[in-house]
Amino acid sequence: MKSYKLIASLLLFSLSSLAYSVNTGHADVSLIKFSNNGSQTNEMFVGIKMDMQKNWHTYWKNPGDSGGPIEVSWTLPDGMTISDIYWPTPKLIPYAPLMTYGYKDFVIFPFKISYENFDELDEISADINFLICDDICVPEKAFINTNFKSIASDNELLEWINKVPNVTLPVLAKQTDNNLELRFSSNNKIENVYFFADQKDIVLHADKQSFLKEENNWLLNISTEDNPKHNEKLNGVIVINDESYLVDSEITIENISNKSITVIQALIFAFIGGLILNLMPCVFPIISLKVLSFISISGDSTFKIRAHSMIFSLGVIASFLIIALLLIGLKESGSIVGWGFQLQSPMIVGTLSILMFLIGLVLLMDINLGSSLTRLGSIGSNGNNYSSSFATGVLAVIVASPCTAPFMGAAIGYALIQPSLITLPIFLSLGLGFAFPYLLISFKPNLLSSLPKPGKWMETLKEFFAFPMFATALWLLWVFSLQTSVDALVNLLISILLISFIVWFHTKIIKNYLKILLSICLILILTSQINQFLNLDDQTRNADKIESSWNLNIENELRSSGQSYLINFTAAWCITCQANDKVALSRPSVKEYLKDNNIEYIVADWTNRDENILKVLNKYERSGVPLYIFWKQGMNEPEILPAILTENMVLDILDRY
Repeated sequence: MKSYKLIASLLLFSLSSLAYSVNTGHADVSLIKFSNNGSQTNEMFVGIKMDMQKNWHTYWKNPGDSGGPIEVSWTLPDGMTISDIYWPTPKLIPYAPLMTYGYKDFVIFPFKISYENFDELDEISADINFLICDDICVPEKAFINTNFKSIASDNELLEWINKVPNVTLPVLAKQTDNNLELRFSSNNKIENVYFFADQKDIVLHADKQSFLKEENNWLLNISTEDNPKHNEKLNGVIVINDESYLVDSEITIENISNKSITVIQALIFAFIGGLILNLMPCVFPIISLKVLSFISISGDSTFKIRAHSMIFSLGVIASFLIIALLLIGLKESGSIVGWGFQLQSPMIVGTLSILMFLIGLVLLMDINLGSSLTRLGSIGSNGNNYSSSFATGVLAVIVASPCTAPFMGAAIGYALIQPSLITLPIFLSLGLGFAFPYLLISFKPNLLSSLPKPGKWMETLKEFFAFPMFATALWLLWVFSLQTSVDALVNLLISILLISFIVWFHTKIIKNYLKILLSICLILILTSQINQFLNLDDQTRNADKIESSWNLNIENELRSSGQSYLINFTAAWCITCQANDKVALSRPSVKEYLKDNNIEYIVADWTNRDENILKVLNKYERSGVPLYIFWKQGMNEPEILPAILTENMVLDILDRY
């Protein structure tokens, strides 16, 4: 008899365990119920109760940066239906550098059950899968199979039902690039507010959400992913002073990049920008040589003038198309590049500095260093070699690439986000604009008659043009110094010194074998220097370089706090940028205005490759620098300043808003 009683007791204990609680390793999981006169309403709540070990947690429906929500599979009697989870408002669970949403130590997940006849409620089972985490995460499972009437009633379930938000707060939602703006009204002073988005891959969970009081509303700014893919509505939970509300709002998407130009406008802008590019300071040293070349042939046949003009233009157009193809190829391979990208390479900057210095020596000393440099020496002089005209066109484009003329930035920015069939015609239009003055000479050679006649003055002017070449070389050396280290700069200067000695010594000797020997030495020095370039770390900087305060989310951070800002996207190799800095942005009156009006001035330095900066440039439909962005509270969108600035222009624009 005692044995029967023992077996019955064990069976009862087993059924009780099965009905009420399952230990999964880090949590005790059970089913509970709560009914408010359920037999009359045909509805009642059940809950999955999870009593977790201390400091362990599980997740909300959107877990944040990591984790996953609970999943439950039910087996129910006929005539019974069960709702989805009634999600209680979660808590922030930071795990640097991540942010997750969930419940720590204890949680009850409520479900609403509907039934036809309370007396027919029978067996119910729940297959529960969940992720539970502390310093590690463990997927755990509980299977509960019990008689419905045996589920224990627990008033704690009501407490967790009350933690489920059921009031919808009217919210105006607007997505602007990488920022989600939520505007709402509240008569109370707000101490804290946080928005939990239902949808994944929208919000940058680890970024701080900031709020401020506007005239009639409160504004909550939330950093978002790049180009977030919103559903038709924005859904989630907003917690204001520890009170939870539902958000169910239409969302307005306003993206700066949507303000696009058309293909026709891009072609026109590219042509005008290319034409203006001839006047930019970075192109002057090379273009000046071509001017001398045209003067030297002004008395020759019309055919010869046309041929030189056409071949120079061909060099220009071919170079622009090659750059376009290179940019397209790099973009297709997954690289992020923009206009002037080649001068982000210390090797190219160093090589160009040597080339410019060598051209200056050749022009100043009127010497011949072998067949290839003979053609180089004839650039800008009275040489009859058509290849020199082509080479001048190529070199002009290479040196012009760090400059961005008015209209040109918008055209190239548009071109680089379009398919190749649109990108190439825009770069072709840019090349035609750059070459247009010389194409005009090819069609009307008599225009050269208005230029001075050739004479001795040309030799003096040619020697004078050596100094702009030296100035360009010095500028490139400065850029090189910012990109690399002091040791790398010293090595480059030693190479230039040795090259200068060889060029000078070349003018003092007569014997051909010595000239050949010097040419070999020159080639060896150049080869050695290029090898040093190849071994450079293009991320090396001088130890005394002041790091920029710019970061990818700086605009969202400043706008969320209501801080006015002016961002200068610049580069040391961009002459236009440096000119704007000297004549406008660094002027005392501009600095004083920024300080007096609490406008934060930020420099985004693109001297070395920085994909984050290029992302922002592309967002504003630009692919190169300079770019100037101004915003202050009350403006819907930032203002893009012109590519060429003056002191008064900057002050007028800042004072306009």
